Amino acid sequence: MLVEKTQTQPIYNIPSIRNYRWSIHLDLLRGLASLLVFIGHMRILLFIEYSEISNPSFLIKRLNSLTVLGHQSVMIFFVLSGFFISASVIRRIQQKQWSWVNYLVDRLTRLYIVLIPALLLSYFWDSLGIKIFGTGQDSFYGEKFHNGHLATYKILENFTFQNALGTIAFVQTIFVDLFGSNKAVWSLAYEFWYYILFPSIILFFCVKSLKARVLYAFLASGILLMVGSEIRIYFLVWLMGALVSISHPCKYLNNKNILKSLTILSILILCIALIGERFIHREIADFFIGISTAVMIYLLVNSRSQIRQEGAYEKFSKGLAGCSYTLYLVHMPILCFIRASVIGDRPWELDILHVFLALIILVIVFLYAVVIAHFTEAKTDKFRNLIMSWIKNRRLNQA
Repeated sequence: MLVEKTQTQPIYNIPSIRNYRWSIHLDLLRGLASLLVFIGHMRILLFIEYSEISNPSFLIKRLNSLTVLGHQSVMIFFVLSGFFISASVIRRIQQKQWSWVNYLVDRLTRLYIVLIPALLLSYFWDSLGIKIFGTGQDSFYGEKFHNGHLATYKILENFTFQNALGTIAFVQTIFVDLFGSNKAVWSLAYEFWYYILFPSIILFFCVKSLKARVLYAFLASGILLMVGSEIRIYFLVWLMGALVSISHPCKYLNNKNILKSLTILSILILCIALIGERFIHREIADFFIGISTAVMIYLLVNSRSQIRQEGAYEKFSKGLAGCSYTLYLVHMPILCFIRASVIGDRPWELDILHVFLALIILVIVFLYAVVIAHFTEAKTDKFRNLIMSWIKNRRLNQA
């Protein structure tokens, strides 16, 4: 019965997606994307720029290729977010269960349960770094990052309460700068306003009340005007995931061999898209990544394979995805502190010894994120249920 539904229902209406193996594949994709962002920032902070290396070896070339995919990985996040969030929104509206309160509680608990601790940890690491290393022109925390790629991003200048408050309100990069050294939080402003913009647009077409339509038109227009051109442009990448969620499974993909071959091809195309930025304009490359990711997700979702028994692959994918959001938000400040403590002014040469040391740092910071995720991200459902219970009790008391 479940298989029959997936063959006739649009993808957003597929029940119990956790029963399907493709959901595990998407968990792995989300976890790997977060790792690529993390490794990319490690590469920038710890090592000299690739352009400074004379006659790089084949191994160094391959390492460089794997450590410059941070921005591209965020495009994968956008498509995954568009896929899952749009499916939830459309399903609730179609089933006449839409509630802005419930939706905002879902989204904000998911965002804040990690964001607030991440900002507090940013404050701790940056304050400690400033206290130990000072704020002079030669200090890592004073003038600027001593790396060309991040040379315009000043930690001390951005270490303000205004920027922290703006980040909590998701207006970083719109009205305020990023907070301290935590450069990774830029994408949350994009995500949050997409969360509000998408249901506003859908509800504009679904509601019957003219007054409500005008309200949603003003809300969507106001958001689009406020967020700026770059966030508007990348909303199209986010919508690529939404397009997958409203699609129907294709009957021509019932043949497992054809589906498997096309899926492998789509993965190869995505890999090509990820490295395409060095050859073509960034925005064009980003759209190429978005399209490739959306196609790959669509092909994966067409698989009717269900999880019979949870093995090592399933546990690894779920575990990696389960700390991916936390890793994304907490790695930058501690990496900056390590950079200032261990390396100082001159970044490392890209050689075997320093790559080995970087691997040790990678493991330490990853475990640091896993511990934080255990107390934050892993408690999202519990925290959400507490908030919903409080709202429900308050409504009953007011009735």
